[in-house]
Amino acid sequence: MIPQRFIEANIVMAAPKGMENCVDVHACKTTCAAHPVTITAWRPTPEELVKINLGEPIFLIVWMDGMPPVLVTVGNPFLQPEVVDE
Repeated sequence: MIPQRFIEANIVMAAPKGMENCVDVHACKTTCAAHPVTITAWRPTPEELVKINLGEPIFLIVWMDGMPPVLVTVGNPFLQPEVVDE
């Protein structure tokens, strides 16, 4: 996955010095329902798209002991979903 810049980004999370295969990531620090959140954007490489389209899973790796609440989603989370009249 390739980290992406996006309009709402308001910080850059610097890659730890000496950590291989790690790059700076643009992020948005904000709150959602009174909880602090950090949002980043990622774009799959062409090779990853092939794997995704073949049904391969997407793994989320968190560098810590345990697992905080996380969300993996597609599309811009800053846009309100359209309301469909029934």
